[in-house]
Amino acid sequence: MKLHTSFLLLSFTCVTAVACGGSDDDAAPGASPAAGAAGAGGGSSGAAGNKSGAGGAAQAGAGGKAQAGAGGKAQAGAGGAATAGSGGATAGSAGAPGGSGGASAGGAGAPGGSGGASAGSAGAPAGSGGASAGSAGAPGGAGGGRGGGDTPDCSPAAGAVPTLKLTPVITQGIGKPVLVTHAPGDPARLYIVQKTGIVRVAQGGKLTGVFVDLSSKLTSSGNEQGLLGLAFHPQFAQNGRVFVHFSSKASQNPGTQDGDTVIAELHGTPDAGDLATLKTLMTVAQPDANHNGGSVEFSPKDGFLYIALGDGGGGGDKHGPIGNGQKLDTMLAKLLRVDTSTVGQLAVPATNPKIQGANPEIWSYGLRNPYRISFDMCSGDRYIADVGQGEHEEVDVEPAASPGGLNYGWRIMEGMECYNAASCDKTGLTLPVTTYDHSQGNCSVTGGYVYRGAAIPGLRGRYLYGDYCSGRVWSFAYVGGVATAPLEHTTELGTAGMPISGFGQDANGEVYLLSYGGAVYRIDQ
Repeated sequence: MKLHTSFLLLSFTCVTAVACGGSDDDAAPGASPAAGAAGAGGGSSGAAGNKSGAGGAAQAGAGGKAQAGAGGKAQAGAGGAATAGSGGATAGSAGAPGGSGGASAGGAGAPGGSGGASAGSAGAPAGSGGASAGSAGAPGGAGGGRGGGDTPDCSPAAGAVPTLKLTPVITQGIGKPVLVTHAPGDPARLYIVQKTGIVRVAQGGKLTGVFVDLSSKLTSSGNEQGLLGLAFHPQFAQNGRVFVHFSSKASQNPGTQDGDTVIAELHGTPDAGDLATLKTLMTVAQPDANHNGGSVEFSPKDGFLYIALGDGGGGGDKHGPIGNGQKLDTMLAKLLRVDTSTVGQLAVPATNPKIQGANPEIWSYGLRNPYRISFDMCSGDRYIADVGQGEHEEVDVEPAASPGGLNYGWRIMEGMECYNAASCDKTGLTLPVTTYDHSQGNCSVTGGYVYRGAAIPGLRGRYLYGDYCSGRVWSFAYVGGVATAPLEHTTELGTAGMPISGFGQDANGEVYLLSYGGAVYRIDQ
C-alpha cells in the first residue's frame, strides 16, 4: 500500500504476462487500411448525404447500453487542419485520439484510440489507486452541481434541425487538440487542451496565452498517452481549482511507471494555472500504453467528479479470465465517481453504489475505452462514447437519476453483439442506445456533447458525436430511454476524412468540433 497525499492508494501487481497485456492484436482486418485512408485525407465513401438517418452508421439502439469492446486501430497519418467545410486531412501527420488499433506508419496516434500497445509496456502493474474508502462526501460535495453561472438554453427544440456548417474559430497555433472546454460561468474564454500537455486560452477567436504547460510532467509518446482530460471545478471562480487526467512521466511522478494514469489538481486564475500547485490525487497503473480512457467531468446535477478509464490496453481485454471490464477490484475499464470537497484529496461519496467486491470509487463498469464522456448541461444525463474492438462503436446514455452500478458489458459484448462468441449471457447488462459498424471508413467513436445553445433552436437537446477515421458526424435526441431521430451531418459540415479528435462546449451550450491536425470549429447553421 502507498499513502498518496491523504488518500489510500491500493497497488495490485500483475502475476502473468497475459494478465498484464501482451502483443496487441486489435487491428481487425481492414481496420488499418481504413485508418490510413482517412488519415491521408481521403473523403470517406460513407459520408452519405445530408441528414440521412445514419445510414450504416448510428442505428438507434434498444435503449440502455452494453459496453462495446475495443478495437485495434491507431490512425495512420490523419492530420491537417482541415479548413472549414473541406474536411481534407494532410497526409503523413500524426494519428489521433479515439482511434482503434495498431499504430500506423508515419506518425504517432493519439489518446483514446484502440491502438497497439507500446513495446515494453507490458510490465506495468495492473494496480489501481483511489479515493479514501468510506469517506462520506454528501451529495453535491464536489461543488453542488453546475456552478458559476453557465447559461445553457434548456428550452425544448424549436423547429426542424437545420443544415449545419463549421465556422473556424482557431486554425493556427495549436497541435493535437483533444478537448475544448470552459470555466463555469465564463462565456468569454475557451480552453484548448493539447495531447502534448499544453492548455491554451482563446478569446474572441484568437489565442491569448498558455493556461498551463504540463508537458514536463507527462509522457505523450504513445498513441493514446498524454494530457487526455481537464475539468474546472464548478466553483472555479471562487476556488481556482482545476483537475487533469494525464499519462505519467515516471521521473516526475514518484511511485508510477511511464504511462500510468495520473489524476491531479492544480490551482489558477482564468488566465493562468500555477504548475507549482500541481498535486497528485490518484494514480492507476496501466499494463499497456493504449486504452487509457481520458475524460474527467463534473456532473451538473450532483457536483461529483467522474473519471473515465479504459481496460488497460492490448487487444480484447486479455487481462485475466474475465478481463478488466468485468473485474471489480481494479479501476480499469470503469467510470469512477469521487468527491472533491477537500482540497488535495479525493473521497468516496456515500451515495456511490455498493457493488459487491468492487472498489468503492466505481460508479459503473464493463467499459472498454471511454475516451470521451459528457453531461447534458440541463438534464445531467451522462453520455459515454466507448471505442469498440474491431467491429462496433457505441454510445451509452445513463439518466441523471440512475443510482449507478450499471454493467455495460465489455468484454462479454461489443456493442449489441456477443464478443468472440456465438452466444452470451446478457442478463444484467445495459445495452447501448446506438451503435455503428466499421464499414465506410469508420473505426473509432469520438464522443461529443448535447447541444444546449441558443443559436440553433432546432438542434437543441441533440447529442453530437463523430468518428475519428471517417470524419462522419451524427446526432440523435435521447427521449424516453431511446436514441430517437438519428441524423447524419457529414456532408453539410464537410468533415469527410477529417480526423475528429474531440468536441467541446462553452458556457452558453454551443458545441465545437476539433480536427487533430490543429483546428477548432464551432458548429453553426
